[in-house]
Amino acid sequence: MYDDRAGGWRPAAAGDIAILVPARISLPFLEDALDRADIPYRAEASSLVYQTAEVRDLLACARALGDPSDQLALVSTLRSPLFGCGDDDLFVWKRSGGSFTLTAPVPDQLLTHPVGEAMEWLRRTYYAARWLTPSEILAKIVSDRRMLEVAAIGPRARDAWRRIRFVVDQARAWSEVEHGGLRSYLAWAAHQGEEASRVAEAVLPETDADAVRVMTIHASKGLEFPIVILSGLTAAPNRQRGVQVLWPPDGGYAVKLKSSVQTEDFDLVQPVDEQMDDYERRRLLYVAATRARDHLVVSLHRSGNRRHSSNAELLASAGGVQAPHATLFTSPPAVVREPRTTPEVTPPISRAEWESRATAAQSASRKRSAQSASGLEGTGPDVTLADVDPGTAKAPRDLELPPWSKGRYGTAIGRAVHAVLQVVDLSTGAGLEAAVSTQCLAEGVLEYADVVTALARSALASDVVKRAAAREHWRESYVGTVQPDGTVLEGFVDLIYREDDGRLIIVDYKTDAIPAAALESRVAYYAPQLQAYAAILPNTAPPVLLFLNPTTAIERRL
Repeated sequence: MYDDRAGGWRPAAAGDIAILVPARISLPFLEDALDRADIPYRAEASSLVYQTAEVRDLLACARALGDPSDQLALVSTLRSPLFGCGDDDLFVWKRSGGSFTLTAPVPDQLLTHPVGEAMEWLRRTYYAARWLTPSEILAKIVSDRRMLEVAAIGPRARDAWRRIRFVVDQARAWSEVEHGGLRSYLAWAAHQGEEASRVAEAVLPETDADAVRVMTIHASKGLEFPIVILSGLTAAPNRQRGVQVLWPPDGGYAVKLKSSVQTEDFDLVQPVDEQMDDYERRRLLYVAATRARDHLVVSLHRSGNRRHSSNAELLASAGGVQAPHATLFTSPPAVVREPRTTPEVTPPISRAEWESRATAAQSASRKRSAQSASGLEGTGPDVTLADVDPGTAKAPRDLELPPWSKGRYGTAIGRAVHAVLQVVDLSTGAGLEAAVSTQCLAEGVLEYADVVTALARSALASDVVKRAAAREHWRESYVGTVQPDGTVLEGFVDLIYREDDGRLIIVDYKTDAIPAAALESRVAYYAPQLQAYAAILPNTAPPVLLFLNPTTAIERRL
């Protein structure tokens, strides 16, 4: 391809090619052909998105939830990847007394059946959907049925994720404008994918992947591509069905309800309307043919014996084969394959083995994959748990908390103190007042701002924090390691600093309000947590527990 920026020719890439289709109904066949050829592609027109397999599965599930009497949508949903029920499962379900009515109770003996589990989820979601917007329902389906995770194992995971997110986002935008229910949204969504509809053809902007772009001719208006392939030109124009209303040039209207019920002037006006449709087809073909900058590839395969000519026949009759600089390619000869002598497909495993593997996988998934170091508190020998308050323990769930509370939970005052010490200047205490106000507001303890300030000042006045402030240090650091059993031991360390001899010192703040007599038992209680931190980090000295109180902080080195 000729590259204007480089000022020369370069090899064509997949992103230089655009496939234009006049009809959205041909998209599944085109996708199958591109998949078989292992060609990366991306459906860019929004109306094409509603014809893709994963979006059809998503909307079929939504239709089953929106109309409990729609058994076709229900069965289609059960057979989709959302639930993975095979025809054998559906047969056993029906033969065992199961019903394909969404609101019908599931028999007790079928609760563990694949269809029974699916029907239970659908029934619960149906009742919950009364209080959800269409976008929330779609998001729940995507999340609960693991649509994004299932798409991850496919050949075009990013494209599938993009389409699913696009449909959910469009549902959210529709809800903000229309404020309608699920059935109204489904009617709107069905219209987006109808062949005869004239919807807004917004192109989905994602150009970070080198892939062939597929879009409708309507969506390509105003665009230009190095290589354009016109696909689906063998289809004949659709005959209009149902009620037809025409508007004659001299005013009035002509109506046709069916072949035997129509106004007298309908047959007089219809040829004019068909002629206008033919002009519209030619105009669209002109638009499609002029989207190519360097190369235009057109399939002129045609039968020539139809009552209505196809788009390929229109191009051929217009001189497309004899056009200047045209190259005619004939179909390649059929490939003759040797008959198979040995089976190439591995037979499936037995159901007993499959169930054994599934049970093993389920058992493994129930095991805890990570353990918090704070969960080791109180596991040491000779520890009395009666006087222990959870305080400011940390756990893996804190990874999902917002930045101002990451690594901390427990008492609200303790969270506020830890958050202040995470951001304040350890040397000068600069920013203390502002940090206290912000964190007390976030934790809802504005009336305890003086207590939080006093606790933070006691930490800043301690010898260990002063030494850390004068040396290389890190605050609220995530640490983790893989244990011999394969689980992850992890946690957040309040303060780490490097001593002059190069060793790392671990400092853990505690805001427990405890009497002096209970101090040693509390040290023994927290010891396993700090010892776990020390085992994770290399080259560490004995860790330090810093108990904060409004008067002075107490240091205890393990």
